[in-house]
Amino acid sequence: MQLCIRNLYKHFDKKIVLNHTGFVFQEGSIYSVLGRNGAGKTTLFGCISGDLFFEDGEVFLEENGVSRPLTFEDVGVVSASPVLPDFLTGYEFIHFFVKLNRENPQAESIDSFFDLVRLDEEDRHKLIKNYSYGMKNKLQLLCCLIRDPKVILLDEPLSSFDIIVSHDIKEMLLGMKENHIIIMATHIMQLAQDMSDEIVLLREGLLEGVKESVPGDADFEDYIIRALQEKPQGTAGSGREKEPGSVRGKVSGDAWNKGSEGMRTQNTGTDFPEKQEKGSLKGGHRK
Repeated sequence: MQLCIRNLYKHFDKKIVLNHTGFVFQEGSIYSVLGRNGAGKTTLFGCISGDLFFEDGEVFLEENGVSRPLTFEDVGVVSASPVLPDFLTGYEFIHFFVKLNRENPQAESIDSFFDLVRLDEEDRHKLIKNYSYGMKNKLQLLCCLIRDPKVILLDEPLSSFDIIVSHDIKEMLLGMKENHIIIMATHIMQLAQDMSDEIVLLREGLLEGVKESVPGDADFEDYIIRALQEKPQGTAGSGREKEPGSVRGKVSGDAWNKGSEGMRTQNTGTDFPEKQEKGSLKGGHRK
């Protein structure tokens, strides 16, 4: 299974956030997306999850050689700004959520789910409106774990957790990755190094994978900082940018060439696997 992003284009007014970019995320791997503030990481997640419309491109799953659009059931999101029903207690909310999303909800203890994220028993029966930011994030993560989607998007996943819970969640994610595609957006360099099978940079609207043979750990942070300060290969004068609403010629696929400084840079070509079924996700995709 792989999550394929092809020719993805998103703008807000005249600001281009995702500039006809593409990438392939593989099952069994954890990816960290690194970028400067405002680079478009949250926008990227919104386009993948279907929460945001996009003007051009496709996002789809490929399983056993067959491509299909993403559905609501395929994607789980843990956002940096959780939105939860404040009028319910944490226990009531998770109880209803399990009933809606599990085939046999009676077989599983609600308290066992709370134990996964170490939410104290007394806090489970408090109104969510009285929860701290970290406690709300625990509930949000629980919802993702209960649904067990194929693609898990984590926006700053551990920034609000204490050191014990962060360790437990890291171990949990590492144990889950075999049958999932896990993508994290984070500013914590150490977390990206510890957790990731591959690090992906988002700069100037383009996704670029950092090759495995990066400099030693001591120099890694400087290496990433230099990379984020540079312009991606092929952006200047390449005709990649366009004004919103302009006509863009058909792109048959995305090919990846090895670039300087250990980056894979995107160009248009024919090496990207052609879709076997129609399923354009232009303008949102969740049903």
